[in-house]
Amino acid sequence: MNVIIIGNGVAGATVASKLAAKGVSVQLFSEEPVGFYSRILLPQALCDKDALQDLIAKTDPPYLQKRAATAIDPEKKLVYSGNTAFGYDKLVIATGSRSRMLDIFSCTDGACALRTFSDAQNIGETIENPVVVLGGGLLGLETALWVKRKGYEVTVLEAADRILVRQLDTEGASILKAHLETQGLVIKEGVKTQAQKLDLGGHIRALVTEGEEEVPCRTLLLSLGVLPEITLAKAAGLKTNRGIVVDQYLQTSNSDILAIGDCAEYEGQVPGIIPVALAMAETAAANLSGEHKSYQTPVLFTRFKGDGLDVVSVGSIEGPAMKKRAGNRYEAYFVQDGKLKGAILVGSTEHLAFVRSKYNGSVSDADIEALLKF
Repeated sequence: MNVIIIGNGVAGATVASKLAAKGVSVQLFSEEPVGFYSRILLPQALCDKDALQDLIAKTDPPYLQKRAATAIDPEKKLVYSGNTAFGYDKLVIATGSRSRMLDIFSCTDGACALRTFSDAQNIGETIENPVVVLGGGLLGLETALWVKRKGYEVTVLEAADRILVRQLDTEGASILKAHLETQGLVIKEGVKTQAQKLDLGGHIRALVTEGEEEVPCRTLLLSLGVLPEITLAKAAGLKTNRGIVVDQYLQTSNSDILAIGDCAEYEGQVPGIIPVALAMAETAAANLSGEHKSYQTPVLFTRFKGDGLDVVSVGSIEGPAMKKRAGNRYEAYFVQDGKLKGAILVGSTEHLAFVRSKYNGSVSDADIEALLKF
């Protein structure tokens, strides 16, 4: 059996490695000119050429093709790279996601997103003070922190009423914001950008917010979330919604084609996080090796490590919570119908093992009250 995998991110690289180890014939297509690297480590390697190079795998597996897949023909079971066709028995689409952009900045000199190795190279070569990060999500804050550590002036603009709006409630976000400000970041929440000002050379010099405030800016780093990369799948006639729709076996609307990672939509969800990519890769590898394994959604877990302050968010943070704050330590537990649906841990990971073991499981008020005795 010959399996083609499109995409050399963590999902694609993992399933390729697992299949190759079992003796399956694998071809892995990557549109990037470099080998495998971890995208989540790009922020800390910004403005450091050696650190950036160190992210790339030292050797490429023999099945890696550094060429872009440009089309899929499901009927003939072919993947095209330009005019060259490659046949497959099974196909895995792991095309990941792309940065969400704003039209206003699409041609702006000095504005860019951080998603790929070449993005990181470009930022390192062109960055100028002052820097503005547009978006106070996980990637935006990590990027801002690492750029600040390299000696640049950094302002974070977040349109929502708080940073990490998907991971933290108001209390948790306020603790993190204060902590990051002690490290030199300027963070403005509830700020919507409505215009830009350019210098005579066409390079960005300032952003204008809804309140007409001008925020000086020579480098604009856009961190506005991601969109599943479904272009190839859509053109091939596969069922898509926000992502490529898959069933419990990660099969698309064509049973010979699977989709995994950030591009895959399962039960209406496209979480776009590493644990999901790895779990999907594991399931896909098993099913392509002859098993009949259903995908089990892993614990939806995100973690932000600021110097001296750990922040963890697990599952859903909607609805009422049992919570407590003591100084910079804050914990909130979200229980619905007697089941632990989510948690926020700021300033301590003492109870992380409990959360991971009880996530989606039964807990009592007494269990949570015992945790909040700190």
